[in-house]
Amino acid sequence: MTANTYDSPAPRRPAASRDYGDDGFFQRLARRLRDLLIMGVAGPITGACAIVALHFALGVHPSQADIAAEAARQREAERALAILEDRWPGTAHGSIPRTAAPDLAPAPGMPELTAADFRSVDPTPDARHMADWVVARHDNGRMPFMVLDKRDARLYVFKPNGELIDQTPVLLGAAHGDDTFPGIGDVPIDKVKPYQRTTAAGRFVTRPGLDADHTDVVWLDYDAALAMHRVINKVKSERRLQRLASPNPKVRRISWGCINIPIAFFDSYISPVYGKHSGVTYVIPERKSFAEVFERTPAGAQPMVASTETLAPKDVAQR
Repeated sequence: MTANTYDSPAPRRPAASRDYGDDGFFQRLARRLRDLLIMGVAGPITGACAIVALHFALGVHPSQADIAAEAARQREAERALAILEDRWPGTAHGSIPRTAAPDLAPAPGMPELTAADFRSVDPTPDARHMADWVVARHDNGRMPFMVLDKRDARLYVFKPNGELIDQTPVLLGAAHGDDTFPGIGDVPIDKVKPYQRTTAAGRFVTRPGLDADHTDVVWLDYDAALAMHRVINKVKSERRLQRLASPNPKVRRISWGCINIPIAFFDSYISPVYGKHSGVTYVIPERKSFAEVFERTPAGAQPMVASTETLAPKDVAQR
């Protein structure tokens, strides 16, 4: 079951309230009696003038209840708009699409590119090809995206338009392969066989999530327990921190499938964005061909459903 951060009790509608444009029978009757009383005391002409002035004054100076009701309506409208837009962090108008196909318009305020901009970084040919493919096809819509080169055990993080933000070495599944073993997400960690410790290749629309200890993670495949998270160093014999520092990508194959990311990098670039909104992660295959994994369907045919809902906690403590 997913936790919806926007869930809240539905507002209860009063039986008779100006908030909904329905004053009710008794309120109208009371106003008529008030008007008749004024007419009787002040006379027809003076009373009529007084009634007009009273109605004008009430219209110009609304009651505190009217002001509060209007403010509540405004808050509700803004809340609904935010739900529909999935607003981009730190902006008032940018949004992440919740449609079934990518929004091909360039992100607001960003130059439109025809190929990925790696700045001064010299990526592997596979990483460059993957990022260029995404940008040329606008495959990510307006969502930010990441490219994971498994052969080099390295992660590249991009803005929605294809500008590189930064890159980092990562730890990946110890076993080589591009497929997830069926049901692996429900297998206890001590029952996972060595050849099943793979990091699956493919295109993943990420979701914010939580580990069992309520530490934030980014889910690639919730059912398979495949996530990105801060490097975990609970088993000292695995020497995960030392492996992250190694220039040899083969040494960085140690996890149970999850993508372990340096803590400072995760806190700077992953958690503030992907920990709150969906993005797209492209994991380059190491055994299958690129075309086999990414070119089976035409551009825009795969679902692009963005979400801010945080998935229920799931234990990835040692993965």
